[in-house]
Amino acid sequence: MHTNKKGIEAMQTPKRDVKLPEWYLRRQNPVYGWFRRHFSGNWVTNYLIGISIVVYLIEFFLSGSFNISGRVLEIMGGRWNPDLMAGEWWRLFTPIFLHVTVYHIAFNMAALYYAGSLVEEIYGHFKFLLIYLFTGFTGNLLSALFKPNVISAGASTSLFGLFAVLALMQVVRGFRHQFAEISRTATTLIVANLIFNLFTPGVDIAGHIGGLIGGAISVLLWTPADVRKHYLHNILGTAVALVVIVGTCLWFTGGLY
Repeated sequence: MHTNKKGIEAMQTPKRDVKLPEWYLRRQNPVYGWFRRHFSGNWVTNYLIGISIVVYLIEFFLSGSFNISGRVLEIMGGRWNPDLMAGEWWRLFTPIFLHVTVYHIAFNMAALYYAGSLVEEIYGHFKFLLIYLFTGFTGNLLSALFKPNVISAGASTSLFGLFAVLALMQVVRGFRHQFAEISRTATTLIVANLIFNLFTPGVDIAGHIGGLIGGAISVLLWTPADVRKHYLHNILGTAVALVVIVGTCLWFTGGLY
């Protein structure tokens, strides 16, 4: 009696689980569907853009004009040294969500959509948010030190930090070849914008340079998500960033005296 080996192998092959389609999971689990809608893809970038737009609309209603007044910028949290030194340390962060004109927010949000999506995909959601806030902090800090008599606002401090991260991706192990073109593009944009800043009145070049410095430091503090699973490195980097931020805020607002 002859045995069909292929038939026996087919009978012994375990049945694979059928992967349920996304639409079925969303219908059966409303909570899952909500999370998939709002937290899929580069959702941190999208939410930062949405928050900035909402904040600008609030500025518009308070100011009564698309050209936001200095008084409204101060009320909404613009970087203003007298208030900063009076203890309002959050003014080193809040300016990254404020904008002065329609062109200002339109240009910055377009740049955030481009650079933010790339950095978020490389570093992951949480570390991208840390980089965005940290570079905004370093940019506003340098602005406070070199431009003490002006009210500053805008996401460009963080944006320059994100472009600095992209420009330096070639030095990160595992990304030298994949990011060669993006790094060159980011470097070109940085140089072009800095030259443009030199000939444009009212632009806070100190804040932009501070963002670049923060971006360079971020490459040292945090590792990309797909390079290595260096949890200790990321934890220590976050701890160092928090110590620098808290210490600087206490020093600037007089909390250390």
